[in-house]
Amino acid sequence: MTSAVEVSAQRLRERGERVTPARLAVVEVLAGTEEHLSAEQIGERAEQLRPGIHRATVYRALDALGEFGLVTHVHLGRAGTTYHLAGDLAPRHLHLRCSECGTVYDAPGDILESARKKLARDLGFHLAPEQVALVGTCNNCH
Repeated sequence: MTSAVEVSAQRLRERGERVTPARLAVVEVLAGTEEHLSAEQIGERAEQLRPGIHRATVYRALDALGEFGLVTHVHLGRAGTTYHLAGDLAPRHLHLRCSECGTVYDAPGDILESARKKLARDLGFHLAPEQVALVGTCNNCH
Protein backbone atom coordinates (compact mmCIF):
# COMPACT_ATOMS: atom_id res chain seq x y z
CA MET A 1 0.00 0.00 0.00
CA THR A 2 1.28 3.44 -0.92
CA SER A 3 1.59 5.92 1.93
CA ALA A 4 -0.01 9.35 2.02
CA VAL A 5 3.49 10.85 1.94
CA GLU A 6 4.40 8.94 -1.24
CA VAL A 7 1.09 9.79 -2.91
CA SER A 8 1.46 13.46 -1.98
CA ALA A 9 5.03 13.59 -3.29
CA GLN A 10 3.90 12.04 -6.57
CA ARG A 11 1.01 14.49 -6.92
CA LEU A 12 3.30 17.44 -6.25
CA ARG A 13 5.71 16.21 -8.94
CA GLU A 14 2.84 15.71 -11.41
CA ARG A 15 1.81 19.34 -10.84
CA GLY A 16 5.37 20.54 -11.33
CA GLU A 17 5.55 21.64 -7.69
CA ARG A 18 8.52 21.24 -5.40
CA VAL A 19 8.63 18.27 -3.02
CA THR A 20 10.14 19.93 0.05
CA PRO A 21 11.00 18.48 3.46
CA ALA A 22 8.45 20.80 5.09
CA ARG A 23 5.64 19.72 2.77
CA LEU A 24 6.43 16.06 3.36
CA ALA A 25 6.69 16.62 7.12
CA VAL A 26 3.23 18.23 7.18
CA VAL A 27 1.71 15.28 5.31
CA GLU A 28 3.54 12.83 7.57
CA VAL A 29 2.25 14.56 10.71
CA LEU A 30 -1.34 14.59 9.43
CA ALA A 31 -1.18 11.00 8.17
CA GLY A 32 0.08 9.88 11.56
CA THR A 33 -2.79 11.16 13.69
CA GLU A 34 -6.54 11.23 14.02
CA GLU A 35 -6.33 14.31 16.24
CA HIS A 36 -7.64 17.69 15.17
CA LEU A 37 -4.37 19.63 14.98
CA SER A 38 -3.89 23.39 14.72
CA ALA A 39 -1.21 24.89 12.48
CA GLU A 40 0.92 25.47 15.58
CA GLN A 41 0.64 21.83 16.67
CA ILE A 42 1.50 20.66 13.15
CA GLY A 43 4.51 22.97 13.21
CA GLU A 44 5.73 21.57 16.52
CA ARG A 45 5.40 17.96 15.36
CA ALA A 46 6.97 18.67 11.97
CA GLU A 47 9.98 20.24 13.72
CA GLN A 48 10.32 17.08 15.83
CA LEU A 49 10.19 14.87 12.71
CA ARG A 50 12.64 16.97 10.75
CA PRO A 51 14.81 19.09 13.03
CA GLY A 52 15.90 22.30 11.37
CA ILE A 53 12.59 23.00 9.64
CA HIS A 54 11.46 26.46 10.64
CA ARG A 55 7.89 26.89 11.86
CA ALA A 56 7.15 29.63 9.29
CA THR A 57 8.18 27.20 6.54
CA VAL A 58 5.71 24.67 7.88
CA TYR A 59 2.93 27.29 7.80
CA ARG A 60 3.76 28.12 4.17
CA ALA A 61 3.76 24.39 3.38
CA LEU A 62 0.29 24.06 4.94
CA ASP A 63 -0.98 26.90 2.75
CA ALA A 64 0.57 25.43 -0.39
CA LEU A 65 -0.74 21.92 0.31
CA GLY A 66 -4.17 23.44 0.82
CA GLU A 67 -3.97 25.19 -2.55
CA PHE A 68 -2.96 21.90 -4.18
CA GLY A 69 -5.91 20.03 -2.63
CA LEU A 70 -3.80 17.73 -0.46
CA VAL A 71 -4.71 19.31 2.87
CA THR A 72 -7.94 20.92 4.02
CA HIS A 73 -8.93 22.87 7.09
CA VAL A 74 -12.01 23.02 9.25
CA HIS A 75 -13.20 25.99 11.26
CA LEU A 76 -14.18 24.75 14.71
CA GLY A 77 -15.43 28.02 16.16
CA ARG A 78 -13.87 28.71 19.55
CA ALA A 79 -11.52 25.78 19.08
CA GLY A 80 -9.90 27.49 16.08
CA THR A 81 -8.93 26.02 12.74
CA THR A 82 -7.67 22.48 12.38
CA TYR A 83 -6.12 20.69 9.43
CA HIS A 84 -6.28 17.21 7.95
CA LEU A 85 -5.45 15.39 4.75
CA ALA A 86 -7.91 15.96 1.92
CA GLY A 87 -9.61 13.90 -0.76
CA ASP A 88 -8.65 10.27 -1.08
CA LEU A 89 -5.68 10.71 1.28
CA ALA A 90 -8.03 10.44 4.28
CA PRO A 91 -11.49 9.06 4.95
CA ARG A 92 -14.18 11.66 4.27
CA HIS A 93 -15.70 12.81 7.52
CA LEU A 94 -17.57 15.67 9.12
CA HIS A 95 -16.86 17.42 12.40
CA LEU A 96 -19.31 17.89 15.26
CA ARG A 97 -18.47 20.32 18.07
CA CYS A 98 -20.26 20.38 21.40
CA SER A 99 -21.17 23.97 22.23
CA GLU A 100 -21.04 23.18 25.95
CA CYS A 101 -17.77 21.28 26.51
CA GLY A 102 -16.02 22.02 23.18
CA THR A 103 -15.28 18.38 22.36
CA VAL A 104 -14.92 17.69 18.62
CA TYR A 105 -16.24 14.42 17.23
CA ASP A 106 -15.85 12.91 13.78
CA ALA A 107 -18.98 11.75 11.94
CA PRO A 108 -19.27 9.67 8.75
CA GLY A 109 -18.81 11.83 5.66
CA ASP A 110 -22.01 10.64 4.04
CA ILE A 111 -24.31 11.38 6.98
CA LEU A 112 -25.66 14.56 5.33
CA GLU A 113 -25.77 13.12 1.81
CA SER A 114 -29.56 13.31 1.46
CA ALA A 115 -29.53 16.98 2.59
CA ARG A 116 -26.63 17.71 0.22
CA LYS A 117 -28.54 16.19 -2.73
CA LYS A 118 -31.79 17.96 -1.84
CA LEU A 119 -30.06 21.36 -1.61
CA ALA A 120 -28.37 20.81 -4.97
CA ARG A 121 -31.56 19.62 -6.64
CA ASP A 122 -34.01 22.13 -5.14
CA LEU A 123 -31.84 25.23 -4.76
CA GLY A 124 -28.80 24.65 -6.95
CA PHE A 125 -26.69 25.01 -3.80
CA HIS A 126 -23.66 22.74 -3.35
CA LEU A 127 -23.11 22.15 0.36
CA ALA A 128 -19.56 21.69 1.70
CA PRO A 129 -20.08 20.66 5.34
CA GLU A 130 -16.51 19.36 5.56
CA GLN A 131 -15.29 22.97 5.88
CA VAL A 132 -17.02 23.74 9.19
CA ALA A 133 -17.98 22.02 12.41
CA LEU A 134 -21.64 21.33 12.95
CA VAL A 135 -22.49 22.68 16.39
CA GLY A 136 -24.80 21.06 18.94
CA THR A 137 -24.58 19.38 22.33
CA CYS A 138 -23.03 16.00 22.98
CA ASN A 139 -24.60 13.20 24.96
CA ASN A 140 -22.66 14.14 28.09
CA CYS A 141 -23.82 17.77 28.06
CA HIS A 142 -27.37 17.31 26.78
